[in-house]
Amino acid sequence: MDRLTVTGYYRRPAHLVAMEKGFFARENLDVVFHLVDLAPEHNREMAEGKWDLTLSSADTMLARATQDNVDYVLLMQAEEGLNVQLVGQPEIKTVHDLRGKLLAADPVDSNFDLVRNKILRDFGIPESEYRIDIIGNTPHRLKAFLEKKVAAAMLTPPSTDKALAAGGHVLAQGADHIADWPLACGWTLRRLVEKNRPLLVRFVRAWANAADWLLKPENKAETLDIVMKHEKVTRPRAEEAYARVVPKGAINPEAIRRNMEYRIELGYMPPPHKPAEHFYDASIWSGATGLPPPPPAGLPNNVQR
Repeated sequence: MDRLTVTGYYRRPAHLVAMEKGFFARENLDVVFHLVDLAPEHNREMAEGKWDLTLSSADTMLARATQDNVDYVLLMQAEEGLNVQLVGQPEIKTVHDLRGKLLAADPVDSNFDLVRNKILRDFGIPESEYRIDIIGNTPHRLKAFLEKKVAAAMLTPPSTDKALAAGGHVLAQGADHIADWPLACGWTLRRLVEKNRPLLVRFVRAWANAADWLLKPENKAETLDIVMKHEKVTRPRAEEAYARVVPKGAINPEAIRRNMEYRIELGYMPPPHKPAEHFYDASIWSGATGLPPPPPAGLPNNVQR
């Protein structure tokens, strides 16, 4: 079998189904998964070419491509949507109570940190009016929250449930502030695409076929059991992950363009601005599925044309 190394924050439903139901094996692939613990470490290792592919947010790719000048390209989209909450300590009753307080962070300028910044700015609170501590991914942020080291943290279930059980409050829902978030996308260094093109086509084909299989109503129950078994989550959490699966792992250029618009709005994507198509290559996905590429989305709407 040919080895392909993939990194990410957890294994998505289509990944688990492809592993469990033999879709990777049919493509003669040995997919080795590395669990991300800290975003800066993930970003450094991706830039070094340590991993063939990451399954993480398009926002992280956009941040590192435009701020660190690392030439990344997106090849597929696994999940879309947000299920992240801004959770405050028992004494924090509203978002406005976070002024001057210390908040848990990870990458600072991307992913859930960007969502947090968007939420707080929507409430009239710029980054200059609170402090952050780069702690790590959701389990680490939860630990800091439970130890009362931070006033608030961006958390996802089941960590949110544990924070609420300790008396915390949901101050805001990420999905209320950002719609159609390209949550988990497959992306890599552009120079690795040609080097690994046959492997990547086979990986995307296995992923697309797994997504097709799991989205059939008759396979939903088995899919949820697979997710619960491998990721040790409850059925409601498996249901949430299932609901975000993108059919065929298809790229959504409009979601990428909107993500770019959020980054421009928050001051994290300086000019000159490029169209969304600069940041993805649909040829791998089209080669894997036999389908035409999606219509282009073009430049972000909040830039001068």
